Amino acid sequence: MKTILAFRESEYAWVHEKFPCVHPLLLPLCNKPFIEFLIDFAILAGSSAVRILCDGGLGEVERYCEDGSRWGIDLSYASIHPDDSIHAMLGKNRKFCGEERVMIVSGFSFIRYDKRYDYKSFVSSMPPGEWSTCPGGRITLTGVPTKAVPDWLIADLSLMPLDSMTSYYQASMETLKTGESRYVLPGYGDEPECAFGRNVVISKSVEIRKPVSIGNNVQLLGNAIIGPSAIIGSNVIIDRESSVESSIVFDNTYIGEHLEIIGRIASGNRLNDPKSGASIAMEDPHLLSGIKKNRHLRSLPRKIVHACVALVIIAAFFIPFIILWPLLKLGGHWKSSPASFLAERTDETMPLAKVEVDASGAAAAIAVALSLDRYFRLFRVVTGQLALIGSTPLLAGESRPDAPAYVPAYLPGVFSYAEAEEWAATGGDATIVERFHLAHSNPLTDIGLVIKAFINRFQEKSTI
Repeated sequence: MKTILAFRESEYAWVHEKFPCVHPLLLPLCNKPFIEFLIDFAILAGSSAVRILCDGGLGEVERYCEDGSRWGIDLSYASIHPDDSIHAMLGKNRKFCGEERVMIVSGFSFIRYDKRYDYKSFVSSMPPGEWSTCPGGRITLTGVPTKAVPDWLIADLSLMPLDSMTSYYQASMETLKTGESRYVLPGYGDEPECAFGRNVVISKSVEIRKPVSIGNNVQLLGNAIIGPSAIIGSNVIIDRESSVESSIVFDNTYIGEHLEIIGRIASGNRLNDPKSGASIAMEDPHLLSGIKKNRHLRSLPRKIVHACVALVIIAAFFIPFIILWPLLKLGGHWKSSPASFLAERTDETMPLAKVEVDASGAAAAIAVALSLDRYFRLFRVVTGQLALIGSTPLLAGESRPDAPAYVPAYLPGVFSYAEAEEWAATGGDATIVERFHLAHSNPLTDIGLVIKAFINRFQEKSTI
């Protein structure tokens, strides 16, 4: 048997409007793309090949699904006209269909099936015609049945239209609560109603209330409350003392501190109400925002850019430094003492000079304005021990923010993101600002932030 999955752009136009970051056929339901549920069902029904038809673009879907080898089937793609009937679709795909029985799933709707039933025997014995329908969707069989219908055979199945954010939310919550036994869902875990992906870091004080589904590369920080009925996508950060209940958090989303999300869908910086269909774009990126993908791949480029800029600063201020530093040191305006600071790697420290400049004189004021008190630290940027801009270096013995390797929450730098944003260098607010920029910034935006931090220091009277 073979299966045709047919879609028209008009059926899922609402997805483009509400969730422009994802292709409608890859819309996640309980952390599994919608198209995978249909492919799974086609396999349960006995299909050896599946063809996806659409009157819109399928590039993203084809890159994700490829040739279907991961499912052990032949997967192909083709175009249809928006007005094509089932008869027209079969005619245009005669070569694919051949003489075999064909199941046509048309419309943007979710199939409520149960993997425990024998759909293969049921499909092979059903007469041709409509199997199941719903507003905007249907399942149709063609061809002569190959066997008689046994009296004992049962195959529970129904269709649910995905025609709005409301129906999508309902399907997601339903799948979370009942899908563990009905569908093949992603994630691992020994406890029922509690699925976790890979590289999930959970602080000890986090409270998990089942049912929950958590994707890959997720960080749940202290005192966060997850669930009940929470679907957390991949590459997500839930910051301290925030709660997510009866909600969906899309991939690559950052939830800031002290944020309560109940009965909502969070996607990037947008918070959606599935009941009313309203969407709000959060203006404060420290509360809700998107996270750029492949954060760990930017580590080496960041170090290279930071080192190059540090060399430029070293050369630009070499003459002022060799003139002012001896004068200030001899005059007692420059005091330095050795200290041990926390390094980027956990449980490692590094020696750094702790510098104090008395800016009461003209020469000292110029040195402070030019940030010459941090001149020696620029050489640590060249060697890769410090970032040019990052977190405020913490003295050894102080507590450092906890975070997995893929999203550093502590990256000691010559300048800090808090300085660039004109926040106090230490404290809870500074930690929020620094954690946000470490998750979102890139090497190019770092340059602009270094300039901002440098300019802000002109107003300082003394530095440490």
